[in-house]
Amino acid sequence: MSGAAAGVIGLLAVLLGWPQSARAGALVLQVAPLHSRTPAGPCPTTISLVETHQPYREGSYGVDGRAALTPIATGWRLSGRDRFSATWQARLLPAWRGCVASAGIVRFADQPFRDHSYLRLRFSDGMVQLILDMTGRRDPNGYTPAIFTAAVSQGQPVWSWGGSD
Repeated sequence: MSGAAAGVIGLLAVLLGWPQSARAGALVLQVAPLHSRTPAGPCPTTISLVETHQPYREGSYGVDGRAALTPIATGWRLSGRDRFSATWQARLLPAWRGCVASAGIVRFADQPFRDHSYLRLRFSDGMVQLILDMTGRRDPNGYTPAIFTAAVSQGQPVWSWGGSD
């Protein structure tokens, strides 16, 4: 996408009241170790995921996402899916297997992210889960956004979701 096209989509997103996540960009999730008397770790400090806005369709918007998480885990599989959420799971690489933590979105396209973190990570028992959850989110018309696809492609979690505008 050209810089001008991204700018137009960004302007449309602001004017139409689309949620921040309806625009293309990198999502940065900050990892926070579990508060515990027993130290756990080491853990990654931040994780970056990418979401891209689909071409405009009258009356709705869509977002495609990809999580290139092979530097921290392997063997990704979709472990659960319902109408509101999707969960992927993988085995942490040896360097991270002791991590007990969670992560949520703190930045989107180099801007602070102040919305509900609909993408989360959970590190525990040598495994990591990526959770895409639309519970509690609203599109500009007050509907809960829908998850259209959730899968694994080329060893990475991929998804698409969207709502009405």
